[in-house]
Amino acid sequence: MVELLTFKVNSITFENKVPNGTEIKLAKQFSYNVNYFGEENRCLGMLDFRVNDEQLRPFSIRVEIEALFSYSEEDEREDIHTDSFEQIFPFLRQIIHSTTAMSGVPGLIIPPVHIDKENVKVSDKPEADENSPLN
Repeated sequence: MVELLTFKVNSITFENKVPNGTEIKLAKQFSYNVNYFGEENRCLGMLDFRVNDEQLRPFSIRVEIEALFSYSEEDEREDIHTDSFEQIFPFLRQIIHSTTAMSGVPGLIIPPVHIDKENVKVSDKPEADENSPLN
């Protein structure tokens, strides 16, 4: 069972230079990576999420989050990847909503995003650094 232990926002970048009343169509891009801490059954999820205008007008918000998770030995890495994303995503949605609402823009609500575990690529890269800021 994957469990969120803690998270922190590494950065938020927000740009809103479109004239008031401009209708924009939003596009999203994101990457989500998970690094594992060996025998501790812990991992670090790193989410980089960006929303911008499809027509490249000057409106965008980018949030980078790190989250520390624990997991069971029987959990498959593909499941850890998708379950950890599902747990951190509601916090991302709230951060984006709050940031935009406090910036004079109607609070932006990002639709739910789900990762299909069939698309998760697991590699045998080196494990996460034990000196991570979340340790």
